Amino acid sequence: MLAKIVATAIQHRILVAALLVLLLAAGGYAASVLPIDAVPDVSTIQVSVLTDAPGLSPVEVERLVTFPIETALNGVPKLQKMRSVSRSGLSAVTLVFRDGTDIWFARQLVLERMRQVEGDLPKSAQKPQLAPVSSGLGEIYQFVVRSDHHSPMQLRTILDWDIVPRLRGIPGIIEVNTMGGELKQFQVVVDTARVHAHDLTLRGIAEAIERANLNIGGGYIDRASESYTILGIGVLKNEADIGNVVLRTNPDGTALLAKQLGQVRVGAALRYGVITRDGEGEAVTGVVMMLLGANSRDVVHAVKRRVAEIQRELPPGVLIEPIYDRADFVGRTLTTVMTNLVEGALVVLVVLALFLGTFRGALAVVLGIPASMAIALFGMHAFDVTGDLMSLGAIDFGFLVDGPIVMLEAVMAAVAGTQLSGKLRQEQYASAAGAIARPVAFSVVIIMLVYLPLLTLEGIEGKMFRPMAVTMACALFGAVVYSVLFFPAVLSLVVAPPKGHGPRWVSALTSRYKKMLPAAIRARWPLLGASAVALAISGVLVARAGADFMPRIDEGDIVVTIRRAPSISLDQARDLDLRVERVLRRYPEVITTLGMTGRAEVAVDPVGNESGDMFAHLRPKKEWTTAKDLDSFSEVLKTAIESEVPGTFVSISQPIEDKTNELISGSRADVQIALYGDDLAQLKSLSEQVGAVVRTVPGSGDVRVERLLGLPSLSVRPDRVRLARYGVRVEDAFAALEAARTGVHVGWIYEGHRRFELHLMVPPRSPTPDAIGDLFVEAAGGIQVPLSEVADIEETEGPAQVRREGLHRTVRVDVNLRGRDLVSWVAEAREKVKQSVQIPSSYTIEWGGQFENFERAQKRLGLVVPLALGIIFAMLLWTFGRVRYAAAVFLIVPFALTGGMLGLVGRGLSFSIPAAVGFIALAGVSVLNGVVMGTDIRARFMQGTPVDEAIVEGAAHTARAVLTTAAVAAFGFMPMALSNGAGSEVQRPLATVVVAGIAISTLLTLFVFPGVMRVILGKTLHEAPPSVRGAA
Repeated sequence: MLAKIVATAIQHRILVAALLVLLLAAGGYAASVLPIDAVPDVSTIQVSVLTDAPGLSPVEVERLVTFPIETALNGVPKLQKMRSVSRSGLSAVTLVFRDGTDIWFARQLVLERMRQVEGDLPKSAQKPQLAPVSSGLGEIYQFVVRSDHHSPMQLRTILDWDIVPRLRGIPGIIEVNTMGGELKQFQVVVDTARVHAHDLTLRGIAEAIERANLNIGGGYIDRASESYTILGIGVLKNEADIGNVVLRTNPDGTALLAKQLGQVRVGAALRYGVITRDGEGEAVTGVVMMLLGANSRDVVHAVKRRVAEIQRELPPGVLIEPIYDRADFVGRTLTTVMTNLVEGALVVLVVLALFLGTFRGALAVVLGIPASMAIALFGMHAFDVTGDLMSLGAIDFGFLVDGPIVMLEAVMAAVAGTQLSGKLRQEQYASAAGAIARPVAFSVVIIMLVYLPLLTLEGIEGKMFRPMAVTMACALFGAVVYSVLFFPAVLSLVVAPPKGHGPRWVSALTSRYKKMLPAAIRARWPLLGASAVALAISGVLVARAGADFMPRIDEGDIVVTIRRAPSISLDQARDLDLRVERVLRRYPEVITTLGMTGRAEVAVDPVGNESGDMFAHLRPKKEWTTAKDLDSFSEVLKTAIESEVPGTFVSISQPIEDKTNELISGSRADVQIALYGDDLAQLKSLSEQVGAVVRTVPGSGDVRVERLLGLPSLSVRPDRVRLARYGVRVEDAFAALEAARTGVHVGWIYEGHRRFELHLMVPPRSPTPDAIGDLFVEAAGGIQVPLSEVADIEETEGPAQVRREGLHRTVRVDVNLRGRDLVSWVAEAREKVKQSVQIPSSYTIEWGGQFENFERAQKRLGLVVPLALGIIFAMLLWTFGRVRYAAAVFLIVPFALTGGMLGLVGRGLSFSIPAAVGFIALAGVSVLNGVVMGTDIRARFMQGTPVDEAIVEGAAHTARAVLTTAAVAAFGFMPMALSNGAGSEVQRPLATVVVAGIAISTLLTLFVFPGVMRVILGKTLHEAPPSVRGAA
């Protein structure tokens, strides 16, 4: 069938060439609309439920809010994991669903369950909200709004009302989170003494203001032939209107106005977080969040265009300055990928021209690259694969041209020296190409098979490497199509029969190789023994080099995560942030910094004053002077900050890495050690013991033990007996507390399209228990009593937060590694913890983070790689018909791994999943070369050629094809192996394995494999013709 396709293609070669042009044009269009990002989005499908519960401590939030929500959500269909964080006044429950779950379906399931539990939550708790639909790659653009002539409140107002709404309208944007500055709020600040003197209550004042701030409709009236709508417009517009609100009428007939009780002002809402910049002061920032699954390249470009439009309409002096732009990282990564691909294609072209001796033939072969990639792009669109570092960065063009190379070799050998033309020439081309079409397709299918194991990977590793497998499989399918359909037509159009067979230097090399073969065959057993020893030694060396899940990708920017005592105030945390930024700015590598401590007024991230993230934009690495690599620079920064800013614990990561780790496991660290139990004090003790032990393990960069206790609180506990004695309701007592700090919400004030909250506030005279106790609450009969008369007020200390996972309390020890591989560190740390820390029977310890992903991938590959190799062996058996022949070719695979392992060790690289992918690709190439040589040798042997002669002649005849396919595969990966651009960290181990492995496997194929075939053929003489058996 394939031979008929080849013949038909050559017969209608003009039409086929036109189809090829259309294919290339369609491929160009597919490339232009392909979604582009830096790396695959490995985020899990998750839904976060956020619930504000003002006035509740972390333990109370856990008991009254988090636990009921967890109970209601437990057992939701397709739920994989549930974790939560309970902080003072805030509950965050995160549900992780199985891969493949539709995010909107998952959110609908959560909403349905939440309706069942809303009535069980405390009255003070607000309605639970779902976090935006985003991912670890969702934060695509961050900016600051600055001006030398506007206040922080004015800048925040401009951001919230003039910038954010327009950015939210961009397709692909799900949310714009704002933080910093001062959130504008209208406030009625009343004096406690005046309220008491006028015998007013907090509730009465609030109700009077609410009643004074409204519009009503009065229907309509008809006059003459027209209808007039009656409108009652009574909304408050400004401070003067608010101050003139009548609270009551005095006995003398005069009105008591709101402004007579205190002050009406424009103030700032209570802050829970702060933004700083460059160590100079506070800032106002916005973070643009991309919708899950959107095209980051297109969305970022749309955001930048909209920002430019908005900038032209802002007040004079107000500037929008970008801080983080995902397009920069995407652009740098894409440049690395495209540079490597283009250089690889050019190298392949040069190598082919040198080996084949015909530039036209080489060009016809290389034309298979864009043709195969066009079909690969169609497949990427069909399977929703994004163009990124993984899907495009691991393609070796050498693999795509192996089929055309073998076909060109066969055709040129068949027509060399002939002077045929016209139809006879076409028939000769068709005959030679058709005869080799089936082996060509078979060889490419073998390489496709070795990528099958990657399709079975699950979790994070599956999302990372399945796109690579899909893209490569589609590209190889394209290579088969090009080889049997397009290439024969192109070959017959542009390549004439050669006068000889290849360039002279290749003939000379082949001749010398042919002379060396008899000695190699005679020394077959020593060569096999030496190969086995080399394999064993390289295996030991790789095992000692250690293993990692993924090499760390240098994003070009860093995130400095800061942890402090839970008791720290927001102002003190801000001052420490400024000091940290000034330390960072001393280093020439740092261009700018932006620090964030705490959370925004509308919580989307459950953190407190003790937690801060500082983004630092860095110069290109070639301009660095302080350190040569990111790990060293991180260690320098960590040491400097912790020594100059006491009480600060520092860990350093990168923006995408940091966010992705947090979404995957709830932790931002490389390794997460989780302890589970019920008693917080016991968990605290165990976590401190574990942290002390792992700090002693070499390679421990940042070790952070979660601080459970140390959050000071002013606890107000109503006394039920005294409440009953005075006739005070609990809600009235707590309303006084709310008014004291955050204020009681009593309405909205509108300024055009802007809307601001109106709060009634009764601040205490000082932030002490006595001053809080002096606040008045309404009792029976309208009298007022001090809060201290009906409640106990005391200073207490409790947990800063309560973390839960799987319905159990948990505490974490987070570790970032420096200068050591992941697997060996975990193995040593596990053993030390097991020996040094006694874990009670009712408590458990789990090791997670990146290590968990590596273990899962290792187990899966350990199952499916042997299966894939078994399928390849079965195909070899089907091809050769004898187990011994199939085993001889298959024997090249383990020996080929020697080169890959030595390459890793020689470059100081540890084993990782990208390296494993390199070994998988290497297996396919090594089998391909064995098939080419083994088929030729066996054919000669079966035709009656004596054993040794068949081996020597067959090996020499296929040497050029073996060298050519090996050279294009190895040199095609060489730009990736040597690249230092953004994202090259992932490509380097893969390319190193293939380049070094092909070099060794080619030597084995040329010098060891003939000896193996001598052993096989020597034992199968009964299959040979009688003349051969007699000669043997």
